Amino acid sequence: MRFSISGKVMVIYGSIFIAIIFLTFGLSYFGTVGRLEQDLKNTHIALLKQIDDKMEIVFRTTERDLLNLSQELEYVYFMYDSYDDPSQKYANFFGLSNKIKTIVHANEQFSSVFVYSHVSGDVMTDKTFLQRNESQENWLADYIDMDGYSKWITTHKVWDGANEQDAVTLIRPYPLISSPGYRKGLVAVNIGEDVLYSMINDVYEGGRQSGHTFIIDDKGSIVTHDDKSQLYKSLNDVPYIKRILGSEGSGHFTAKTDGAKLSVFYTTSDYTGWRIVSVIPQTQLYQPLESVRNLMLAIAGVMVVLALSVLFYVNRRTFKPLDRLAGKMSGAFRPAQPGQAGGLGYLETVFDQMFTDRELLEKHVRDSKPVLKWRIVMDMLTGYRTDYAAVSRQLEFTGVRFYPEMFVVCTAEFAREDGISPKDETLYAYALCNVAEEVINMENAGVAVDLGSGSAAIIFSFAEGDEEQNHLRALAILEHILDIMKRQFGLLVTAGVGRCYRDMKDIPKSYDESQRALEYRMVIGSHSVISVEDLIGTDNQDYYRIIKMTDRIVDALRQTEHGKLNDYVSLLFQEAVGGGLPPELIRQLSYELVMKSLQAVAATGIDTEETLAGMGNLHEKINRCNNWQEAERIVLDVLGQMAKKVEDKRMQRGSNKAIEKMLAYIEEHYAESDFSLDRLADNFELSPTYISKLFKEHTEKNFIDYLIEIRINASKELLADKNRKINDIAEGVGYTNTRSFLRAFKKYTGMTPTEYRDWVLASKAAPE
Repeated sequence: MRFSISGKVMVIYGSIFIAIIFLTFGLSYFGTVGRLEQDLKNTHIALLKQIDDKMEIVFRTTERDLLNLSQELEYVYFMYDSYDDPSQKYANFFGLSNKIKTIVHANEQFSSVFVYSHVSGDVMTDKTFLQRNESQENWLADYIDMDGYSKWITTHKVWDGANEQDAVTLIRPYPLISSPGYRKGLVAVNIGEDVLYSMINDVYEGGRQSGHTFIIDDKGSIVTHDDKSQLYKSLNDVPYIKRILGSEGSGHFTAKTDGAKLSVFYTTSDYTGWRIVSVIPQTQLYQPLESVRNLMLAIAGVMVVLALSVLFYVNRRTFKPLDRLAGKMSGAFRPAQPGQAGGLGYLETVFDQMFTDRELLEKHVRDSKPVLKWRIVMDMLTGYRTDYAAVSRQLEFTGVRFYPEMFVVCTAEFAREDGISPKDETLYAYALCNVAEEVINMENAGVAVDLGSGSAAIIFSFAEGDEEQNHLRALAILEHILDIMKRQFGLLVTAGVGRCYRDMKDIPKSYDESQRALEYRMVIGSHSVISVEDLIGTDNQDYYRIIKMTDRIVDALRQTEHGKLNDYVSLLFQEAVGGGLPPELIRQLSYELVMKSLQAVAATGIDTEETLAGMGNLHEKINRCNNWQEAERIVLDVLGQMAKKVEDKRMQRGSNKAIEKMLAYIEEHYAESDFSLDRLADNFELSPTYISKLFKEHTEKNFIDYLIEIRINASKELLADKNRKINDIAEGVGYTNTRSFLRAFKKYTGMTPTEYRDWVLASKAAPE
């Protein structure tokens, strides 16, 4: 008798099928109604959060526009009431009025902008100007001593010089971060209450249910309401409003008022602290669920009848395809036992084979990771992938580690002295990429891929530092990679390096610059690192030359060398004055130096906010300086305090004998050109990653930065001998490439080796 699958399925699973139908519809009835009820509640809360998001976008735009306005020169003159003559004052008023009007016209949400000078008592809006004796109702003056640096005022009456309207107001002091007693004035942006409520209507798109949606502040006062007669009222005596004010975040609950049950939904704005409330009668809220209940009961009845029909009349025809499938399988696969073809046991064997094929497919996917890695990196280089968040998971899957910012791209070409055969080209590219990734990932992150035709692309990613510092790090790492490839594989590698950019979307720019730099190998020669900055002329303006001198001041601060710190700061200001810099640039130079010093101090783990608080208002101090000597004294005092904090921090940290031995070893071997983190790790029998972490904790520098710095300091001593050649000095401190030495020296000192030598010799020759 021929084996039949459909017959057994009907007998065994028929009764189970009917039971599952009844159980499923029973669970679905209760589950669906409950879920719909919960979804309905979640939908209302989600709508309130959309209103909150829409308001926050508008309010943050308002904050940004106020910040932009506060940076305008006319705004500053108005606040300080500082003018040389009446004509300048009126010209300033005209310019400020135009800028206020531009802000109001550019933002349809703004109804008016008020600028109040506490110095003069004057008020300027986009429609009028009120002097001290004219501004009898100057409500802004009441907020001059408000707590905090900003304040949102709920709906109140505002007269802008032309009309009176209900408005919500944001107030910011000037200066922006100033305490009561130090403020020169206030600026306020008024947003009409009707504009605020229109945001609610925009979210509901005019299709709101009956009920009320409104906004209250943290004291229960109405901010905006669909019933305008409720404006300026307080609801803090309403029971369900009290419950909302005592809660945080979002939620919903049921309240009873005048015998009617109400569903109350609310959410709290993280930005303003206001509560957005929606109150809907329950009879209207759950009316759609009654229709769903009735519909589900009808569907359940129909499905039971249909299931019985399928079971008793259509079952055999439904499972006939299984019989045909078993017959087809018998022709494609050989049964394990005679007579097995066409049975359920035979189908099990076939499905086992399918799972085996699936495992083989997964193995194929794993083996294709290198191809996927190459595709992702090429998309980044060509600008197809520019969002770090979107590409980070794919990079992680392929084993690539990246930081979210600070990227440098290098294009490298290689060749052997005796030439490379085409069949070995891929192997050497693989070796170059592996060496590059291993060296880069010791302290930083990055990836390297084969571009074909004897070239490769390398992307560096850094976790800290600015663009210029990371660019220099990349150059130092590449020189180490080139040295390894020559010693171990006999490969001559030429590398073109682009600039360092903060965002991933700028990787294609750095890639294009690296290719352009690589074209100069014809002029500069093979087996060298060519930076795109080497191809651009240096800016010889005095300010940009002098600003480079701040780097060595920051280094002296890190090392807490008080003598050098004082000498370098004195020389900096002498150069600035001797170069004829105007007072505003000398002040800017002072700010730049203090800010760079604060960044260096922050890298040691010191709280910069606490440091700034102890120094007072530096901006105001430097701005009040009458001569450059005063600015120099202030900067020296600030840097001295920072150096003291660094010394105290280091004393708390204590010493580390392993690091002291490493520093002694570096001092002894830094002049060797092949000296690297790998060699240091081998000598002390520790991993490069561990040494890098230990080194950063106790020296506050990366290994590469420390090595470059010690070589540059050593070269300074050698440059004092005017008979020594620059090439010999470069080799004497560990540089095999003189051009790399020149570049590093210029970045660390702000001068070329020749300029530094001339300066040292001139200093020695100067009379006491």
